[in-house]
Amino acid sequence: MVVNRGHPKLALALVVLGSVVAFVAIFSIWANRQALNTDNWVNTSGRLLRDEAVDEQLSNYLAEQLFANVDVESELEAALPPKLQPLASAAAGGLHQLAPQIAERALESPKLQGLWAEANRLAHERLLEVLDGGGSTVSTEGGAVTLDLGALVKQIGSELGVGGGLAEKLPADVGKVEILKSDQLSAAQSGAHLVRGLPIVLTLLALVLFAAAIFLAGPRRRRTLRGVGIGLALAGLLVLILRAIGGDVLVGTLVENPTAKPAVEAVWDIATSLLVTVAASTLAFGILVVIGAWLVGPTRIATGFRREISPYVREQRGLAWLAGLVVFLVLIAWAPIAAFHKPLGILVFAVLFAVGLELLLRQTLREFPEGERGNLGHSLRSSLPGRREPATAVGPEAAELDGLERLSALHRSGELTDEEFAAAKARLLG
Repeated sequence: MVVNRGHPKLALALVVLGSVVAFVAIFSIWANRQALNTDNWVNTSGRLLRDEAVDEQLSNYLAEQLFANVDVESELEAALPPKLQPLASAAAGGLHQLAPQIAERALESPKLQGLWAEANRLAHERLLEVLDGGGSTVSTEGGAVTLDLGALVKQIGSELGVGGGLAEKLPADVGKVEILKSDQLSAAQSGAHLVRGLPIVLTLLALVLFAAAIFLAGPRRRRTLRGVGIGLALAGLLVLILRAIGGDVLVGTLVENPTAKPAVEAVWDIATSLLVTVAASTLAFGILVVIGAWLVGPTRIATGFRREISPYVREQRGLAWLAGLVVFLVLIAWAPIAAFHKPLGILVFAVLFAVGLELLLRQTLREFPEGERGNLGHSLRSSLPGRREPATAVGPEAAELDGLERLSALHRSGELTDEEFAAAKARLLG
């Protein structure tokens, strides 16, 4: 008889390669969702505005823009009576010190937050239009994409209330932050096209590599499946570690002003929050795969679990499926994977969960076709102090049967080849 030993070394290489691809896919998914999704962009910008450190830096910027573009002292002199005009310089200095605090309080108002969100939405929509090659309102020839905060600067000017016309004195281009320069357009367009398609390609490639590894593993498929779970978990964990290290390096090398470090740290944490979500989901999915592979494995606990549920699986299969449904609903409610928040993700996981549960039930019936009720209670009672069965209760025949049962489980799970199983069985019976 020809024994299919599979290709364990090739299967291992494919698992490693698939894990590397999954690692890169995590970054591509994050870049796609963060940079090319307007809703995510606006949501992130809103979270930035609500952060205290970022709010402080933005308030300082808006106040500086206001005083850099308007001669506040002259405006005060024009608004004050002649006798009080000599105080205009001191009043302007006081307003300069007070402006950041006024701006910070104003940014907490719904009106200013709405202006902030609208400015970010318009800037991102224009950015996407430029990256897609232009459209009816945006040309790709020589134009730069800017974030227009002019409305916020003018609102801060109105809050100061100097003569009632300070905001109208501001130039049209005040508060504009350049996001994309014209000489960066070609590289940005190429990068956008790559980021759009890369997540799908890398995700499918990783799945194909993992499936090929399991197929080529032969009798070691369960072990290979466990390796897939470990690879996914390591990929997600490594991304989380690199994200933490990258934040420290970025802040330490790019920020020279210590007062700005808290704001930059907040920006990094908020901007990479989606990366954390994707990486944590990959880590959680890998752990679930490892648990599934362990449940069908030959370990003492897993084998004992299958033995205990065997009579219920044989006599009340519907009850077994009901228990599986409860576990599935608990996982969906817990939502350790971000995809569980979306209908498609729930559907895909439901199919995978149902297939895995059916395979577990079939394996249980093959291994323990004559399982009897009450074994669980007997095992629990035997484990209690002073309640163990006498040593004479287990004779050589029972030990021999137990050994054969374990060998059979190892053989069915692929841990033992046909020759190894035959040799071990001969030694046990010899």
